[in-house]
Amino acid sequence: MKKLLYSLVLGGLAMSMTSCLKDDEHFTNFQGVGAVAEIPSSAFYGIEYNQGLPIQTAPTNYSFDVNIASPNPPTQDVTVTLSIDQATLDAYNTANETSYKLLPATLYQVSSLTATVKAGSRLAPINLSFFSGTDKVPDPTAYNEAEYALPIKITSASNNVAVSSNYGIKIIVLKIKNQYDGDYRSVGTFNHPTAGTRTINKDKTLSTVNSTTVQTEYADLGETALMWLRVNPDNTVTLTPKGTANAATVQFGVNKYDPATHAFTLNYKYAGAGGDRVINEVITLK
Repeated sequence: MKKLLYSLVLGGLAMSMTSCLKDDEHFTNFQGVGAVAEIPSSAFYGIEYNQGLPIQTAPTNYSFDVNIASPNPPTQDVTVTLSIDQATLDAYNTANETSYKLLPATLYQVSSLTATVKAGSRLAPINLSFFSGTDKVPDPTAYNEAEYALPIKITSASNNVAVSSNYGIKIIVLKIKNQYDGDYRSVGTFNHPTAGTRTINKDKTLSTVNSTTVQTEYADLGETALMWLRVNPDNTVTLTPKGTANAATVQFGVNKYDPATHAFTLNYKYAGAGGDRVINEVITLK
């Protein structure tokens, strides 16, 4: 699904660039714009990505794409080279006031840190495996407390393709899955002051952030609007907006987790033109 989204957006970008009028002073001809190597998931969903790992012997496989952004697909193969880069992690920690530590080499495997984007296409995958069995991780709590991350950086690309200064990196934050991690169903309402009330009825994935917190989609506003749900000792829930979700979100009613039904009851709102947007939803484990 994400790859399809990338392709549709990139295709639309290419069409919009190449369809500009060349002989009109009010339009810009983008056909001479150079190509840039980037990590599209960093552009769409943010540089930091949380990956929850089950306690199992088999490795957890994960992949992401590199992309060649340009008005037209490359006419020659482009080799994109990446690295696991401590300096990138240090800079990210400083900029974001985080304290992630480099994931030990014994806890992951990368099939290759080069990707070849074939002529006529834009995307190529990077494949990784993460280890989280008890043979590698005897103490999941200590693993999570260490706050491990894998910083990946595009270092170069062939055929005069530049490297993106904004989206050439990805920080994969690794956690052993907590008890709230899983696939859920969300039902509820989104009350808009001028557009009326719409129903929320959709699947959501809750992914581990730490031992008490999961991340999921904020209301029904799409994959870039996120929220962190922290379950407190008394099973009340603290909601923190992330991504493109409104930063001024406040609790509006009861926010709680029911361990018997494995359900989050959430009531929250944020201000906008015409009045408050009020969201009520119950997110229940499937």
